[in-house]
Amino acid sequence: MLLNICKNIRISLFKFPNNIACRELSNMKKILTQECITKIESEKEIEESLLIEKNLFEQSFLQHKPLIAAERLKSGTSMLNQNSIREQMLPPKTLSEMEKRRPLKKECKSQIINDKEFGFEFTKLSLTDPRLNIMMTTVRSKRRRDKNRLIVIEGRRLILDALECGLHLKTVIFSQREQLAAIKEKIAVLQKVKQTEIYKVPHHDLKLWSTLNTPPGVLAIFERPCLQYVRKTLSKVSVALPITVVCDNIRDPNNLGSIIRTCAALPCLQVVITKGCCDPWESKSLRGGCGGHFRIPIHDDVNWNEVPLVIPTEAADNCWVFIAENNISKSEGLTSVLDYTNLETGSHSVVIVGGESHGVSKEAYQFMQTVGNRGKCLHIPVAEGADSLNVASALTLILYELRKHVSHMQN
Repeated sequence: MLLNICKNIRISLFKFPNNIACRELSNMKKILTQECITKIESEKEIEESLLIEKNLFEQSFLQHKPLIAAERLKSGTSMLNQNSIREQMLPPKTLSEMEKRRPLKKECKSQIINDKEFGFEFTKLSLTDPRLNIMMTTVRSKRRRDKNRLIVIEGRRLILDALECGLHLKTVIFSQREQLAAIKEKIAVLQKVKQTEIYKVPHHDLKLWSTLNTPPGVLAIFERPCLQYVRKTLSKVSVALPITVVCDNIRDPNNLGSIIRTCAALPCLQVVITKGCCDPWESKSLRGGCGGHFRIPIHDDVNWNEVPLVIPTEAADNCWVFIAENNISKSEGLTSVLDYTNLETGSHSVVIVGGESHGVSKEAYQFMQTVGNRGKCLHIPVAEGADSLNVASALTLILYELRKHVSHMQN
């Protein structure tokens, strides 16, 4: 309709120029009613919407109609092409939030190898095998280690000492086969008799769990020796001297291990470790002890009110208590101070040593006062300008001086 009106206008302008054409044009405008103008605007909006739709969908020729299975099969390759186009237009699939949070499980491979030369079987674990993490987490945690009464020993020499003392070997972990050459016979027997587990792991994994800067390449998990077993073993080897060593506020595991080593070499009757000291069964303390932990009874995590209970009852009436004190002013007014060479001993002696930084606690002096005049402080003189001796060195001097007096009394 609009085209016909425009044609009539053009014809009128051609046939009737000047005023006649203008009058004809005004008359034609009046013919265009409001209804025609609305219809023209609606058609224009439809064209614009179609243009926008065409720009949004480049593949506008595709007709998205639901198809049944029969029609899909009949369409053949053309339908496959249309499907491929649709797949490209769809957004990529994304993991849900739960799938993102869920850790991916790594497939850990292991194999059992029968070593005929060494006479035992071992399980070869792959890199970052979770079984190694589970085993080491159990024994590195003090709470779990104490609950299961387990200890971790690194190095062939210390493992051999533990085996010679009869400790129950539960697990052996190594990175190189040659590391087991010195202990292969005992391990082979224990695997058959007590089902000891043996694992070979990559050196990288073993290094992560080692407490040494240069890992020895082999570590073992043992059961902690019980007091009755150690006493029974110690009685067969030698007669222990009537000396009890009490450790107070010793925070350095190397010093604590050296103290236990000295007490086992004497040998003393027992070692008492009060609360506030470091863990005597920690790896550094075990290395400092050099096998002494397996050869002397150790009472650990003991309160001061429980210390009198570990003293032999038959020697309680004639027990002497000595405190190794470098600070003489600390003991003024409490008891007399003796040179470590001028000792008097009774049927049993208790030697108390404190940490180098904190010293001996007040509870130790209160315990010493319970025996009256039989409680003394021992002083080791040093050169002018020197602070003090290492606690393990000072204890060594005192213990060997005590052994002289005990041997003289026994003779």
